[in-house]
Amino acid sequence: MKKIGLITIGQSPRTDVVPELRKILGDSNVEIIECGALDRLSNDEITALRPAEGEYVLVTRLRDGTEVKIARDKILPLLQGCIDSLEPLVDVLGLLCTGEFPELRSRKMLIEPSNLLLKVVESLKVSRLGVIIPDPKQIDLTKKKWHNMASDLKILSISPYTGSLSNLKSVAETLQDRDLIVLDCIGFSTEAKKIIATISGKPVILPRTLMARVLRELLEV
Repeated sequence: MKKIGLITIGQSPRTDVVPELRKILGDSNVEIIECGALDRLSNDEITALRPAEGEYVLVTRLRDGTEVKIARDKILPLLQGCIDSLEPLVDVLGLLCTGEFPELRSRKMLIEPSNLLLKVVESLKVSRLGVIIPDPKQIDLTKKKWHNMASDLKILSISPYTGSLSNLKSVAETLQDRDLIVLDCIGFSTEAKKIIATISGKPVILPRTLMARVLRELLEV
């Protein structure tokens, strides 16, 4: 049986994400072991990780579904701890976040969805790109991340955890002029992708399913 280690920047288990990965991976010959950067932290300790003005903002959720915002640099040691603990137990690792983490190190193959998204979009050579992110404070970072991928970039924000259906539909309508839409957060679901694709009429890339298909290819499951 193949074993996959999945690391979230929030708390595990990610019951909102992992079941959708399993649909692609299959249930019979894959075991998933999860680790969350915030698993062992108290509420006060999690609060201390909130981003200050100008810090790299990440959006995730706790075990009970509560949305939290944390600073990227403050959780790097916690993410590395998850990698170190899972490495001896699994065949491959996957990060459940589309943030950029060049500092992370692993002796096992580590799949980072941010890199997958960038390379796939780069290969498609689109002119008008739409990117949806969870928080407006991420817009400047997102511009830097995606500016080389299209001559015309439009970035909109809606939380995958607290955003309403009407707001999601409104975002989709705003992106009807795009060639391609990227949901730049692991929290966006397959249902959100369907809604956006249907209303916008454009192809949509979802990081959680993209990563699952790469994992399936790597493990030959």
